[in-house]
Amino acid sequence: MFEAAFRITALVNNNGQGQRVFRVTEREAPANDTEFLSHLATLYQQEVYATLRSGDDLTVAVRLDLPPREVERTVHLREDQLFEGEGMPRPAADPLPFMQAFYEPLIQRVEPGDVFTITFRVQRP
Repeated sequence: MFEAAFRITALVNNNGQGQRVFRVTEREAPANDTEFLSHLATLYQQEVYATLRSGDDLTVAVRLDLPPREVERTVHLREDQLFEGEGMPRPAADPLPFMQAFYEPLIQRVEPGDVFTITFRVQRP
């Protein structure tokens, strides 16, 4: 069995102008909502998608530290290179729009001081 996890953890802060920002590392400037979502999409496209093979399961897990909450969705990559999963209306060539519809509303609910983690996990039998 093969498993790979791609994880981003961010501390949510306020930029002093009333806007929420995500601090991923100490060295990088905090990212606003748009930049953070773009960073997640880039990680998916360059790292996660490149790892996927037919028969793999892809799970996206979202975790907020306080109050502790964790939710996840899993899709399966079929032999015909289409993804299917619970909640997907029909098989799709790219599950990113489905995954974004799942995690973006959760990101919109975070507050300064929250720690937000999103994990893309690839599992191969």
